[in-house]
Amino acid sequence: MTELVFEPYCLLPNERKLLRNGQALAVGARAFDVLCLLAGRAGDLVTKAEIFEKVWPGLVVEENNLQVHVSSLRKLLGGGTIATVPGRGYRFTAAVRSAKASQLESREPITSNDSHNTSSRSLAVMPFKNWHTDPDQEYFSDGLAEDIIAKLTRSPWLHVIARNSSFAMRAAHREGQNVCQALGTRYLVTGSVRRNAEHIRIQAELSDGVLQTSLWSAQFDRPFQDWLAIQEEIAAAIVSAVEPVALRREEQRTQQLAAPDMRSWEWLMRARWHFWRSTREHITQAQKCLDNALAITPHDSASLALMAFTHMSRVWAGWAEDARAEITQAQKLALKAVRENDQDANAHFTLGTALSFTLDFDQAIAELDYAVKLYPEFAAAAGELGRILMFCGRTLEAAEYVLQAIDASPQDPHLSLWIRTRALACYIDGDYAQAKRYALEATAKRPNWFFNHILCAAIHAACDDLAAARRSLDQSQAYGAYSLATLKLGHPFKDRAMLEKFTGHLKLAGWVG
Repeated sequence: MTELVFEPYCLLPNERKLLRNGQALAVGARAFDVLCLLAGRAGDLVTKAEIFEKVWPGLVVEENNLQVHVSSLRKLLGGGTIATVPGRGYRFTAAVRSAKASQLESREPITSNDSHNTSSRSLAVMPFKNWHTDPDQEYFSDGLAEDIIAKLTRSPWLHVIARNSSFAMRAAHREGQNVCQALGTRYLVTGSVRRNAEHIRIQAELSDGVLQTSLWSAQFDRPFQDWLAIQEEIAAAIVSAVEPVALRREEQRTQQLAAPDMRSWEWLMRARWHFWRSTREHITQAQKCLDNALAITPHDSASLALMAFTHMSRVWAGWAEDARAEITQAQKLALKAVRENDQDANAHFTLGTALSFTLDFDQAIAELDYAVKLYPEFAAAAGELGRILMFCGRTLEAAEYVLQAIDASPQDPHLSLWIRTRALACYIDGDYAQAKRYALEATAKRPNWFFNHILCAAIHAACDDLAAARRSLDQSQAYGAYSLATLKLGHPFKDRAMLEKFTGHLKLAGWVG
C-alpha cells in the first residue's frame, strides 16, 4: 500500500508508522490496521464485516472491541475524521492523497504481500522442545526461545506475539492444533534443543500457518560457547525469510549489543522459569536465582526488573510479612533497572507498576506510556497502563489499552487481569450488568485467583444479588483472608469515595475487612 497523506498526518502502512508533522505517533497494532483500511478507502463505506475480516482474520471478536479502537483513533486524529454509518460501518472523511515518492525520503521496498494487514507479517515463537535427559534443563530451551522473541521484536516490520501467549499454547502445539489460527498469526517458529557440557544442537523451523508450508529450517551443531552466535543466525534467518529488507538493519543492531555473561544469563533464565509458575515456592526459588545472577552482573536491568516483580508478586498474593518493605524494595530495584538501561521497555514497565502501589499515578502512567512507546506490542505494559488509568477513573482510555494488550497477546495467561480491568471500569461507570459479565469471564479464565472472586462478590452485591455475592465471597476466602490493607494495595482507587463504594458492596456480601 502506498503512503497516504491527510494533513498534518502521513500514514506509512509498509513501515507501520503514523506521522504528525514528521513525528511518529504511538498507535496500537489493531488500531493501526483499522486506520490503514479506512484511510485506504477514504470516502467509501467500510462495513464492520469487512473490517473484522481484514483486521481480525479467522478470529471471533466482539463489536465493542472495534468501537474502542475507532474511539482511540478519533481521539488521536480528531473527531471529524471517522464517521459512523449507523448499523453498517465507518467512513473515513478526511481528504486523503497518495504521496509521491519524491516527496518522501528514500525507503527500501517491502516485498511481503498484503502488507497493510498485521496478520501478513505476524509471527509467534513457540517454546523450544528440551531434548536433554534432565527435564530441569527446560529453562534453557525456554530461554533460547525468549531471546529469539526479544531479537525479533526489534524489527519494525514484524508483529511478534508476546511470549506469554505463545508459551501458553505449548500443549496445543504438541497436540497438533492450529496454533497460528488460535494466536492470529501468519508465521510460526518452532524448534528443539539438545545440550551437554560442551556441545549444543539446535533445530529451528519457520512455517507459514496459512499455506501450511515450511519456509526455512536449519540444524546447528556447535560448541556450547557459540550459543549466542546461533541465536543471531536463527533470528536473522527468520527476519530475512519474512522481510528481506529488514535483514541488514537487524544485523547492524545486533552487532552493537554486548554479549551477556553466560553464567548470569543461565541464572536469569532459571529465575524466569520459576517466576512464570507463580506459586509461593517458585517465587522464592526465582529470588534465589536472581540473587546469583545479580552477584555476577549487578547492573543487569533484566535481572533487576524481574527481582522487583518477585517482591510485588509477594504483595499481590498476600504472602508478604511486611508489604511496605517489599514495595519499597521493588521500587528501588525498578528505579535502578531504568537507570542502568533507560531504553529498556521492561524496566519502565516494572517501575510504572511499582509506583502504582504508592499512588504516584502521574509518574506511573508516564513510565508505562513510555514503555509502550518503546515497544508498541508490549502487551503486559499496555494491560498495566489500562489498569492504572482505570483506577484513576479514566475508563475509556483504560479500555483502549486493555484491548491493545489483548490484541498483542490473545492467549496470555494474564488475560484474566485485563478482562478484570474492564469489569472494574464498568463498575466505576455504574454499568453493573457489563461489569458482572466481564467479572465472570475473568473468573472463568483464572478461578484460582482469589481477587477475581472478591470482584464478583462486590459486583453481585451492586446488582442486589446478595446470595451470589456471598457465594463468591466464600470462594475467595477459601484462599485465605483478604484484609482491608491488602485490598487497598491491589485496588489503588484514586477516588477514595470509589474505594468506599467498593468495600461497602463487599460488606453487603459479608466481608469484614
